[in-house]
Amino acid sequence: MLSQQLLLCALLVSAACLHPAHCLVKEGDVIILSDDDFDRETASGIWMVDIYAPWCSHCQQLEPAWRAFATEMKAHNVKVAKVDGMKNRVLMKRFGVTGFPSLYLLRNGQTWQYSGMRGVADMKAFALEGYKKATPLPFHKAPNSIMGRAVGMLHSFPALTKRGYDFLKEEKGFSDMSIIAGVLLIPLTIGAVFICVLDAMYTRQPHFNHQHYE
Repeated sequence: MLSQQLLLCALLVSAACLHPAHCLVKEGDVIILSDDDFDRETASGIWMVDIYAPWCSHCQQLEPAWRAFATEMKAHNVKVAKVDGMKNRVLMKRFGVTGFPSLYLLRNGQTWQYSGMRGVADMKAFALEGYKKATPLPFHKAPNSIMGRAVGMLHSFPALTKRGYDFLKEEKGFSDMSIIAGVLLIPLTIGAVFICVLDAMYTRQPHFNHQHYE
């Protein structure tokens, strides 16, 4: 019984962490990001991100230039993405969005907001060199900083938990009671391992025989 619960515990954790919610979606060369995959996809590389609202007329006007910009930046290894702010409220909060569209450059753990002209040449110049003259967002407000990603994990925890539950329930056929037992076993297992480590480190020290020489 205990071995089955341990297996369920491992499945729950792996399902939440590794089971993808969906595959990466693209519109032409523009990558579609969401609350679920933002941190995973932007963990490396240089990104320009447009946070928009479907009803926003300015966002609709930007769309052709943004698609052309995405194609242009492929040669410079800059990924161009967009986020539907109405569907991804967590990212809106992390970026501190106050209006649409909001454009950002993500590079080396820092974030710059772009507020210049919306032509392809202007956005390209900013992404490659112009950002150096601008001030990045403070460390604690940058969504791609260590702190920002930690905040993102906290916001995403409910979704990860639901993903793990759906995986075990629908694909593995576990009952609700089994899943609850597995969840309760997680802190118990961690505590038991922690106690064993402390016991091995501090209470079971080897005893050496002292040799006396005359």
